Amino acid sequence: MGRFFKLALCGLGAVVLFFCLFLLYFTLGDYKPQPRELLFNADKCDTLDVTKPISVLSWNIGYAGLDKDMDFFYDGGEMVRPSNAQYKKNMDAIGRYLESKNNTDFFLIQEIDEDAKRSYGQNQVEHFSNLLCGYHSYFALNYNVRFVPLPVTEPMGRVRSGLAAFSKFVPSVAERYAFPFNFDWPERVFMLDRCFLMMRFPTSDNRELVLIDTHNSAFDDGGKIRKAELGYFCDFLLKEYSKGNYVIVGGDFNQCPNGIDEQALGSSFDKSEFHVIPDSLLYGWNYVFDMSKPTNRRADMPYVKGKTKVTLIDFFITSPNVSAVSVCTDNLEFENSDHNPVNAIFKFEE
Repeated sequence: MGRFFKLALCGLGAVVLFFCLFLLYFTLGDYKPQPRELLFNADKCDTLDVTKPISVLSWNIGYAGLDKDMDFFYDGGEMVRPSNAQYKKNMDAIGRYLESKNNTDFFLIQEIDEDAKRSYGQNQVEHFSNLLCGYHSYFALNYNVRFVPLPVTEPMGRVRSGLAAFSKFVPSVAERYAFPFNFDWPERVFMLDRCFLMMRFPTSDNRELVLIDTHNSAFDDGGKIRKAELGYFCDFLLKEYSKGNYVIVGGDFNQCPNGIDEQALGSSFDKSEFHVIPDSLLYGWNYVFDMSKPTNRRADMPYVKGKTKVTLIDFFITSPNVSAVSVCTDNLEFENSDHNPVNAIFKFEE
């Protein structure tokens, strides 16, 4: 019994040592972005004519891995990625959809992988950049982890992913802004480092359009990070508007817009995740969304229309000097992503 106890103790010590070395390795290699990082600086940029409307499409493509037949372990499911064949079908379908919208001025894309096991190592940013001829592309990294050990049965592995913007116009500058809030150690080592991608365009009335692609926090028990993150974000937006600039934000907010009617989406509306952005944070600003269609579905199970819980967390926010001409969510029934794309046309107000 004494020998067995010593062997067991040595085995336990080896496991503890391995775990400590594992955490040390990934902590030392943890991605630590700067609060503000320059992505692009133009020698010569385009000036936007404020008498003409602009069109913007926002879509979380779910790394082309969260099609209607998938569940996802962070959402209560078990899976991480589809088969390679299904992944390629998703990529082709997403590409065809984006190409069909080639009259759109700006694409704001979330959850696009640069190099990740979950997307079979394909550089999706490069792929869609080549596909969208005539567009200028900018990429902001928000998920850079050497190895995500979950789920234990099929670890997600390496992930390099983020936000991408595709623009028909050349901005004066494109920058990555870090949200200065994260999970506690050691969880933060394996989680996203949230950010937003900002582009500036001079306008014909000597102001600027500040166009932002964002993907705000989720999986935050108690909502402390989301609340702090949103306060920081709103302060940034208000500061830009106070300069006289036009501001348009699009993306996956992981919260519902102010003014949403939870009854409009029917009995499938996911009340468990019904977090609404308080109107007091951006009083007088415009929340632009299509009330008639959901933009996101729960991924705790494969999608079944009328049964799977859905919500509306993908939309636009604009400053009071920008108004929406139209907004439409294309209900793709979550065929190739767990989000639906949202299209909008905006005009500048005097």
